[in-house]
Amino acid sequence: MTPDPRPTPTVPPPPTRLRPAGDERSATYYTRYARSRVVEAQRTIDRHTTSAYTGCCLGCGRPGPCADLTEAEATMHRYHRLPFRRPGATLLDPGRVADTPDRPRFSWLSRSA
Repeated sequence: MTPDPRPTPTVPPPPTRLRPAGDERSATYYTRYARSRVVEAQRTIDRHTTSAYTGCCLGCGRPGPCADLTEAEATMHRYHRLPFRRPGATLLDPGRVADTPDRPRFSWLSRSA
């Protein structure tokens, strides 16, 4: 049997460091910073939910989605995260009494009779 005339393949040694030494600390710092921004944005979204009954922000009382909610949603979008939604959160209205019927929702009932 004749020896193989091709040269033996050599595997280059793995690189010792792909990044400078300071990058690990900055990546850890950025991760903490991004996580704190996402957590704060989620708290803002929970606090400034737009009410389904009045259309006003439950946190500040301004009509429609307020600027704080819009900014928090933009932060979540920037970090490629979806906000955690709580079912029924828009139905919570502290000024509403639970025993009284909801006029806008049941107005069709009075017209049908």
